Amino acid sequence: MISSGRLLAGQPRRNSSSICVFVGAATAVALAIGCGMMNNSRSPMPSGQTISFAFVSNSGSGTVSAFAVGSNGAISTVSGSPFSSGAGAEFMAFDSVHKLLFVNNQTANSLSAFSVNTSTGMLTSVAGSPFATGSRPTAVAVDPVGRFVFVANQASSSIGVFSIGTNGSLTPVAGSPFPVNSPYGLSVNAAGTVLYATNFPDSQVSDLNTVAAFSISSSGSLSPIAGSPFPDANSSSGFAAGIGILADPSGKFVFVGDHMAESVVPFSINADGALAALSTLPTPATSCGSSCHNNPLRLAVDPADKFLLSTNVEAGTVSIFGITGSSGLMSLSQATTGSHPFGVAVDPSGGFVYVVNKSDATISGFQLNSATGMLSPLPNFPMTEGQQAPTDIVIVPKM
Repeated sequence: MISSGRLLAGQPRRNSSSICVFVGAATAVALAIGCGMMNNSRSPMPSGQTISFAFVSNSGSGTVSAFAVGSNGAISTVSGSPFSSGAGAEFMAFDSVHKLLFVNNQTANSLSAFSVNTSTGMLTSVAGSPFATGSRPTAVAVDPVGRFVFVANQASSSIGVFSIGTNGSLTPVAGSPFPVNSPYGLSVNAAGTVLYATNFPDSQVSDLNTVAAFSISSSGSLSPIAGSPFPDANSSSGFAAGIGILADPSGKFVFVGDHMAESVVPFSINADGALAALSTLPTPATSCGSSCHNNPLRLAVDPADKFLLSTNVEAGTVSIFGITGSSGLMSLSQATTGSHPFGVAVDPSGGFVYVVNKSDATISGFQLNSATGMLSPLPNFPMTEGQQAPTDIVIVPKM
């Protein structure tokens, strides 16, 4: 448990220098929303039509669970679930072009690839899967047109790049892996031309806590953009721990969840892909007990590109921000989740939000108000996920 000073598998390290705030470009409004009673049923049946499928990685059991999402937001287990992936299965990414789900297996140093049946939610392992990566692979990302998959190898300080074959097979591109200081989070811009990576060192807070930016060539090779890596506005100290990262689909912003500084930092994107921080990190407190940690971890944006969501792993909450036209973020509300929330995703309809909670192995479900950004707990959530240590979630529309 983090509160006792021990690290969960795949959990970033933290020290005692932290402060409990949210950073936004406008005045923050915090509205606490409670969650319903725990439901120990693993598979509440959706009423009405299945609209999408939710895939959850389980780092403790090395599997991927598959769920059908109903039109009322309820979820039920897909036949054949869970599917075997690899030891330490955690970060995931979906290739919408080839209908492939990629899963990084941290302990096994491998990347699993599955073909997704978008009619049934069934997963089928791709020939040759799992594929070898560098040491301790963390984030995985796919370019929007399905050419390449990128893997952050945190312990070996590199990013692996694979070309994606029509049958889902992966081939390292020339020059891969590319050297990068302790990459952790990854995100590709909407045009598929720039890759962003948080540089998060294993051991302690340092000047490596920055965001690196790379241009992506037609062959998949990576070249640092001028000025990379980019610090936050407190350039003398760098990030306290940049973890989650998300390139906004509008192409205007990159958002970084700063794990130790208790904030989500927006960056504006220049024409060449370079970054400029729009807000300053708070000054960390000299000491802080576990009770005052928010520790932003994973980020998601709704399909309409109106709201950003951030899981707060220590606080057991998810924060909702409005994405503004110029200043980046405006804090809107906060909702209670299960214990140690990790992955967060919005379903393709934009109506539902799901959070996977690592410590109590549950899934929290909410209805998203598309006008206000408010979250309302769905009936029968949180629900038991059924596997060990769920860490990430990807939602794919039914086709």
